[in-house]
Amino acid sequence: MSRLFLHLLKGLAIMRFLAPRMSTARLGTFKQRWSEQMLRMLGVRLLTPRLDLPARALIVSNHISWLDIFVINAVTQTHFVCKDDIRKWPWIGWLVASTGTIFIARSNRKDAARTARALSDRLLQDERVTFFPEGTTTNGSELLPFTAALFDAASPAQADVVPMSLRYLDEQGQRSLAPAYDGDVSFMECLRAIVKAPGVWAELRALTPLPAGLNRREYAAMTREQIARDLGMP
Repeated sequence: MSRLFLHLLKGLAIMRFLAPRMSTARLGTFKQRWSEQMLRMLGVRLLTPRLDLPARALIVSNHISWLDIFVINAVTQTHFVCKDDIRKWPWIGWLVASTGTIFIARSNRKDAARTARALSDRLLQDERVTFFPEGTTTNGSELLPFTAALFDAASPAQADVVPMSLRYLDEQGQRSLAPAYDGDVSFMECLRAIVKAPGVWAELRALTPLPAGLNRREYAAMTREQIARDLGMP
């Protein structure tokens, strides 16, 4: 926990004083390495090597934990969509905002259209963007319905839509509940559970990309079907 706190301070300092002078490529590399180092400090090991994805890709994944962001960022450089209340978290909120995160007000349905346009703008700059269409986390045992609104970002940018399946395993290869950030679990409770776990493995699979040109409901249905099938869920 002490090492993690110092690592967070390092990230804050670099983003505050050095990041404004970094190129986009160098900043992306820093974010990726910082995420890898954080996972090692937490005792989370990756079963997935770095992924070579299209530069212009809209990535969608099932959602289990705040840890998902660092797992995905460790294997591919991408920006994320996060709920706007994360921006209010002490220190972490500022760090997340400074790395190019796009925030969405989930309580405001009209904000989804604005967010989709912001995603499309990023895609047009040949940047990858990731969001979690379930809209909330689960403990990994189920897959919630996918909200379709943000899939509108893909077609104007002619971007591939890449579904990803994510699971956390223990040392016996069974589903690990340590990273689950759902229900009444607080951030600190989740963090302690991860640190105390004998071992956590993160497995991330990039599934078959979907081409531009589909409508948002088709994207939502087809990506959910791929992820559910890969996770062995109905």
